[in-house]
Amino acid sequence: MTSIDDHRTISIEAGYGRGKTFFRERWAQELEAVCECVVQIDARLSDHSGDPVVTFLGALLGLVPEKETKKRDAAFSVGKKVAIAGAKAVARAALREGVDELAGAMAPQDGEASSLQGIAKAAGQDLSKAAGDLIATQLSAEKARMELGDQLKNLHAQITEGRETDRIIILIDELDRCHPDYAIALLEAMKLVFDQDGFVFVLMVNREYLENIASHRFGGTVKGEFYLDKFVDLRLKLEADDVAIAEAVELLASDLPLEIPFGENPVFGLKAAIDLASKLAPASGLSMRQIKRILERVELACRLYKDRPIDAPLLIWLAFQEVAFSKGEKIKGVSLVRAKVTPEYAEKLLSTRPSGRSMQDEETWVGRKNHDLVSEFPELASLNIKECRAPEDGQNYYPYYLVFNFLAPHYIPEHQAMLEAVHKLQVAD
Repeated sequence: MTSIDDHRTISIEAGYGRGKTFFRERWAQELEAVCECVVQIDARLSDHSGDPVVTFLGALLGLVPEKETKKRDAAFSVGKKVAIAGAKAVARAALREGVDELAGAMAPQDGEASSLQGIAKAAGQDLSKAAGDLIATQLSAEKARMELGDQLKNLHAQITEGRETDRIIILIDELDRCHPDYAIALLEAMKLVFDQDGFVFVLMVNREYLENIASHRFGGTVKGEFYLDKFVDLRLKLEADDVAIAEAVELLASDLPLEIPFGENPVFGLKAAIDLASKLAPASGLSMRQIKRILERVELACRLYKDRPIDAPLLIWLAFQEVAFSKGEKIKGVSLVRAKVTPEYAEKLLSTRPSGRSMQDEETWVGRKNHDLVSEFPELASLNIKECRAPEDGQNYYPYYLVFNFLAPHYIPEHQAMLEAVHKLQVAD
């Protein structure tokens, strides 16, 4: 990117939910850290404006510090001129549509003349007036377009004055999630208005989607030619390997608001949850959008139940299992052994306790179960009476009994219930 000095448009292409937005946000941070002049545009959020030229200008003018009032005033003054001229230039495409609509409205009905003269006669003076207005607007647009170059140079100079770079990098995302007409208009505005040295555009796109809407809008193209080729100088593909996915998930999961860990052992805490998520995500085969959705569910559960002790890694495990893995499935290189301490597991274990046997047999069985507990589930064995919800009646319960008789009936079911409650609140994709 630092080697580009003239105008360029780069596309970074990936399918739905493949991490384009995450990449854009992190890349913008890295570019800003080395003093690049960066603008981020979320097309979905700007869709309501209806005017892509205004969208671009609003984002560009946001680069001028508010405290530099003179500089902002100068930039805004130039921005207004660009907005007017740019809107007129982009309007040329709309004018072509206007001609089609006008011709359709004036088309003769059955039995009427089909020649141009017949249409004119049927329309009377209205057609002449409409044609005159059309020509006047077209001329105005051409004049405005001729003025654009100088105005954009002035705007560029105002924004980059005092910076270490003369390059403005504009990152455009979510084109595939805004209205198709607006997506097309934004691309056209980018090419018609801002095709100037010093502006580098980077499109985060689902190319297949944009080509489909362009084909629907303009009709099919010649074989081997594509609509986006009009705009893009360099095409790049976004493919995340397992390491990149793990690193991305670590960043996303680091914001989980865990208030009360299930126990004092670090294995119940946020760091352990982040580590587990970063291992499960690459193994899941899910898109970044799906992974983010899972983490959002865990985050909401932590927020809704912040007054309860939460085993954050268990929530992560259950949330991924619900979407990506079948129950009991072994995941290569990843495990959470305590996730098998279900009520059914505990009931089956307790049912093996000897009855009618000698005291020695009883003690041997108890000793073996306590040993197994400490060996297999040391983090659960470290929980106290209160954390296991055992009655504080003065009795000295064996560790295995605390876990399997008092903890197991509610441990996993309550965490599952947290996720299910959040699921009801979340809007379906």
